[in-house]
Amino acid sequence: MEGKVNRPSLSRLLFCFLAYFALFISTEGGAQERERLRVSTLFLGSSLLPIWVAHDQGIFTRAGLDVQLVWMQSGLSTSALLAGEVDAIFGTPQITLTALAAKNPPPLVAIAAWGSASEHWLVVDSSIRSVKELENKTLATSRPKSADHGYIIAILERFGLDPKRVTFLAAGGQGGRLAAVQSGRVAGSVFNRYYTLRLKKDGYRAIEKLERPDYPFPPSTLFVRKDSLQNKRKALQSFLVALMEATERQKRDKELCLRLIRKNLRLNDPEVVAAAYEDGVTLSYPFFTDRQFQVALDLMSKGLGQAVDLSYKQVVDTVLVEEVARSVAAKPG
Repeated sequence: MEGKVNRPSLSRLLFCFLAYFALFISTEGGAQERERLRVSTLFLGSSLLPIWVAHDQGIFTRAGLDVQLVWMQSGLSTSALLAGEVDAIFGTPQITLTALAAKNPPPLVAIAAWGSASEHWLVVDSSIRSVKELENKTLATSRPKSADHGYIIAILERFGLDPKRVTFLAAGGQGGRLAAVQSGRVAGSVFNRYYTLRLKKDGYRAIEKLERPDYPFPPSTLFVRKDSLQNKRKALQSFLVALMEATERQKRDKELCLRLIRKNLRLNDPEVVAAAYEDGVTLSYPFFTDRQFQVALDLMSKGLGQAVDLSYKQVVDTVLVEEVARSVAAKPG
């Protein structure tokens, strides 16, 4: 449990961050040129709401930042980060962890994480009533060894079904997998909460959810190059503080969130928009916890088909969030 970790409580940490944010604005001045941060997001989904809110409401601008958001596939984003084409990656951590598990790991580090209420369901044809009935059937993944490939394998193994008894078909992102299910080319696939709702409306069956209380979905994790901890330290601190303010705004302004979901995901069905909102609710931040790391590592291993030897301390550095908390706590008053 996080309560056993030697860190400030979340409420105290939040107070410290927001206090620091107010101090930053008052001392830096709006006339100073904003520092640019290029952030690659690995997906398009409602778990990006804190970033959308910060961008839409000018929170990044008030923090002295010019934040440019770029959508990239996971593998490309890691390459872009290493090449200096982007300054940070924000998304599920499995692909970046794969790079870090190499013999000569790149100089990348996870500095923070935002965990959402995202749900992922194995959705199948209505004729299938249990996971075990998927033996000798075909299921869609985005591509071999992808993150969603690992999600499906985790569910199959939970019910004692050997993944080797199932055929996997690469069909692309959720839109492509949805089309594969609807065309009958596959018996099912794994989808987030609002794609699952769309399929259920068409008569398909959601037979099992990936997440459990002891198995949280990996958070959207912020990865940077290790050298950025020094040469972009101030900008990264400001980015984290702004993202925290945006998260608090997200919690209290549902209408803003619904508008941003309709705009960014191009959804119109009120029920689907509401499901996307529920999927994007922020549950935890800003630390990437050891348990979240272990689940991400487990899912990555399942997708790769082999165990991966990585430790939490090799990957995660919470120095920035802890540094800001200490600096504010040390100030009088």
